[in-house]
Amino acid sequence: MTAGMAALASLPLHAAPTVFFDLETTGLDLRVGHRVCEVALLRMHGPTEVGRIDSLVNPGRLLDPAAAAVNGLNDAQLAQAPPFTTLAAPVVGLMQDAMLVAHNLPFDQAFLNRELTLAGYTLAPTPALDTLTLARRLMRQRSYSLATLATQFNLPAPSHRAMDDVRTLAALFSQLCSQMAELGIQTVADALRFERGLLPGAPEPEAPPLVAQALAEQRLLHIIYTSRSEGGPVARTVRPLYLSVETAGLYLRAFCYLRNDIRTFALAKIVQMDLDDSGFSIQNSEV
Repeated sequence: MTAGMAALASLPLHAAPTVFFDLETTGLDLRVGHRVCEVALLRMHGPTEVGRIDSLVNPGRLLDPAAAAVNGLNDAQLAQAPPFTTLAAPVVGLMQDAMLVAHNLPFDQAFLNRELTLAGYTLAPTPALDTLTLARRLMRQRSYSLATLATQFNLPAPSHRAMDDVRTLAALFSQLCSQMAELGIQTVADALRFERGLLPGAPEPEAPPLVAQALAEQRLLHIIYTSRSEGGPVARTVRPLYLSVETAGLYLRAFCYLRNDIRTFALAKIVQMDLDDSGFSIQNSEV
């Protein structure tokens, strides 16, 4: 963890500079070239708004019909919008030295990092929290969608337009912080540990040596993972993110290059692992 990240992590949740963000995209799959078509960021310091970005984005491609049906956007609107390259510098500036919060964070983060990479920018490492994961830790219900949680807490309903959803996200995060406070979770670092299934005072899980080394050195791992859904062991290259403690045991949260997505792997089902020696590191990754 960098000095800047450590300083942010030590702050109380209510005092940390926070950027709530949401994206609309032309489709769901980065692998087939889908792009960001709307971006909204809201930077808050306590209850005070200190900056925002709210813009349609020309994605340079057509909307997937399914995406258009959800967000209500159309190709003619987007053709008149600025490309993401003109927004990249303001986005990085607004996110600098702040905790990031999103709902289903890995999805938005993957698309955002891809756009920043294409524009020639890199977002410095910073603490980031996922309200979807936090809600799953705090309550038990049939759906954890932003719309369902908004109804649960009597919050303004999201609309699948980026800034509307950001406003709902910020209100939801405030509710989740109140629930976390009842468990003794006060600081950003406490919340980051809670995302991983650790309450204040709980010991850190002991990682297998190669996993610990990969995390410490920001290295990739080659693993062979036994998956019932895939009928047996499958070779994968993963970028470890963190270990989480679940009722069924210890899990590795990692970006899987086979699936081009964030996945969770039970350590007990990893039958072989080796460190990658190619020199590829987290800094080289687009996600």
